[in-house]
Amino acid sequence: MADVEAVEKRLLSNQGSSPLSRALQQRKTIRVGNRSDPFQECEIEHQVSSRLIQFLMAHKWDTVIKTKYPQRAWDMTGLGKHCILMAEVTVGLEEDWEMFEYRKTENPLSQIQTLAQAQQAGFRVGVTGEPFIPGYHTVEQFRDVLKLLKSHGLQRYNVYNLHLNDLVAKNLHALGLDIERIWYMNQDKPWRRILRQLLEAADQYDVILGNPDFVNSGWLYKERANTCCGLDVQNPCTFNTHHFKLAIQDGRDPLELWDGVGDYNAGIAVLDGSATDKYTMKDVVEEESDGIQLL
Repeated sequence: MADVEAVEKRLLSNQGSSPLSRALQQRKTIRVGNRSDPFQECEIEHQVSSRLIQFLMAHKWDTVIKTKYPQRAWDMTGLGKHCILMAEVTVGLEEDWEMFEYRKTENPLSQIQTLAQAQQAGFRVGVTGEPFIPGYHTVEQFRDVLKLLKSHGLQRYNVYNLHLNDLVAKNLHALGLDIERIWYMNQDKPWRRILRQLLEAADQYDVILGNPDFVNSGWLYKERANTCCGLDVQNPCTFNTHHFKLAIQDGRDPLELWDGVGDYNAGIAVLDGSATDKYTMKDVVEEESDGIQLL
């Protein structure tokens, strides 16, 4: 369990020289919930996440709350203008909820309704759909989720493919999923084709699609958000493939923008599309079909 007072002290009196320390000194937007859900059942008793978020709110620290329990997060913190409430709703909706969550989290449809209510109340919101499981989820399901989000006035969604390791494969196999198909469709070439269809669907429905920065999009592609998750945050780390590039496209000097965090030259290679170890938007958009049936 986190020592709330120790975390608060670290946030306010950080004097280190590490990238994390520099980011904290500059009061960069904090994202709560990347490693584990901050509002699972134990939070009702211990209220560690709630206390930390209320502390951040009191100090006007821009914060993203990522959770499968958005109603609980709202009830326990009250949110605030410096918070973004981000629910986790994968494209399988209730089928995924039953299979992967065992109905223990908030129902995906109720999560969407909570976000719509929070947005109407003036709060910033977003939805993450990670992971999209190639070979199990379909593009048609993705389209249906986009339509559902739009019907509730929500316009930001996030997508990423599956991190398929031994443990994940074992668990998916135990659930009866076709592991061989999932493994194949999760490889670079099939996934790039699927991703192209997802990007096209997002454009069709005018949804801002967050896409982690393995999609290295080059100077010509104009991002629609200042972070890779599709959210516009108040104080992002300036050195990312979205915010940094948007500023440069607007004519600002990259060296003046760089806050000292990260490898500058490696970052520029990602931004201009020359990094060879990452996908480019050209890879995604121009991928030729070889007759393989996708989804």
